[in-house]
Amino acid sequence: MSNRFVIAVTVLLLFASMSLGQADQAAKGERQKPANGQQNVPKKEDAGDAIAALLGGPPIDKEAVERGRKIFVPTCGFCHGNDAHGKSGPDLVRSPLVLHDNKGDVIGPVVRNGRPERGMPAFSGLTAEEIADISVFLHSRAADVSNRFAYKIGNLITGDARFGAAFFNGDGRCTDCHSATGDLAHVASKYEPVELQRRMLYPAPNPIDALLGRAVAPSAPTKVTVQLASGERISGILDHLDEFTVSLHDPAGWYRSFPRESVTVEVQDPRAAHEGLLSKYTDQQMHDIFSYLETLK
Repeated sequence: MSNRFVIAVTVLLLFASMSLGQADQAAKGERQKPANGQQNVPKKEDAGDAIAALLGGPPIDKEAVERGRKIFVPTCGFCHGNDAHGKSGPDLVRSPLVLHDNKGDVIGPVVRNGRPERGMPAFSGLTAEEIADISVFLHSRAADVSNRFAYKIGNLITGDARFGAAFFNGDGRCTDCHSATGDLAHVASKYEPVELQRRMLYPAPNPIDALLGRAVAPSAPTKVTVQLASGERISGILDHLDEFTVSLHDPAGWYRSFPRESVTVEVQDPRAAHEGLLSKYTDQQMHDIFSYLETLK
């Protein structure tokens, strides 16, 4: 079992445990009332605070994050990027130095003294409080990257549906296989935005569904047609294909295998058109098409 699988399962169990704990507290809040007669209502944790709690740290001070951002962007952003992911300077979101910092105790000396040998100037004018706020901002950026569950779904829908429809019906040739009133009718009601975008870019079963025990619809099989030197054509479901061999199961269920050098191979992969578009899309076109699909409620 891979470490990645273990980590994924652990995170999912932690979130499931946290959700159950919150539900239990909510139930207790309905049963218990303080002396003043007002009902106890559990405070809703946001995703950043939930991650901090799971990691044993205090909730992130959002005011300190904003103060730190306002200092970081004009002071450090030109080298490290306004989002701290690096530019001409290193990525601070994944920096071990930042990871071990607590309110400026580690990054403080570096900020004040600079690193002239690496081209980093000194910022001796920054106060301890300002550096502490920068530290909180950087930790918030690391938390945002680590916490995929905090992703704002609304951020996905940034394109122009009109241009998306034009591409869908025109240059994208999406209508060669799909129809907005056929297989894609009400598709935006069937899937959450994140899942719809994933299926648009790569229409294969989501491995997370199987991990969570959800029903997973099988992928449409890849079909292949092999033409022999005699002109005979044999079609079926592709079993294996490499530079030496092609194998398939024919309609009767028989396994057939052929050397590539002696046959002509035609593959009909239902995902091929989507994969081909990945290298042709502009960023704007991807956003536009997705925004169009989101209108198919």
